[in-house]
Amino acid sequence: MTRRLVRIGAVTAGAVLAVGMVPGTAHAASAVVKDPRGDAPRVADITQLKVKNGTARVSGVLTIPHGDKKRLASTDLIIKTRDSGRWKYIVAVKRNSAGKVTDKILGWQRGDDPSSFTVLPCTGIKTSWKGKKTTISVPVRCLTKTTGKRVKAKAAILARVGPGHDFYDEVTRFSRYVKRG
Repeated sequence: MTRRLVRIGAVTAGAVLAVGMVPGTAHAASAVVKDPRGDAPRVADITQLKVKNGTARVSGVLTIPHGDKKRLASTDLIIKTRDSGRWKYIVAVKRNSAGKVTDKILGWQRGDDPSSFTVLPCTGIKTSWKGKKTTISVPVRCLTKTTGKRVKAKAAILARVGPGHDFYDEVTRFSRYVKRG
């Protein structure tokens, strides 16, 4: 009887260990950045950015409580890697005055110098809009200027707030570095 109980215990322990070693679904590492409400015109006021660094994509989910697609000229996700120095990636989603996405661009820029902006080839930039949240994501394979796997990001909006007048949100602060995976 004791041998039988020992075997049952060993089989049960082995099954528990085997189930525990099976990899689960992959979840991207993430970080959240809060931005004060009311520090920009309502249409351009980002209140939160959630950065996700997955194995295949880097994504930013922006919360814009009073967002209006027709008034958003450009929504940007700005990404830095640990080895990018003063350079950064800019993923820009541009919209026309009807709110329709007209272009999705990945760029590479040194600091705040727009003259250094270079468009990088990238197919697969995605964007979506649900309620108060808009998502921008870029494939990791497009981030070719650096090799770092940890990223940090911030977001910005260029909005149409009046005839011939655009306002750029002051830009959220950068998230902490988020490891891939």
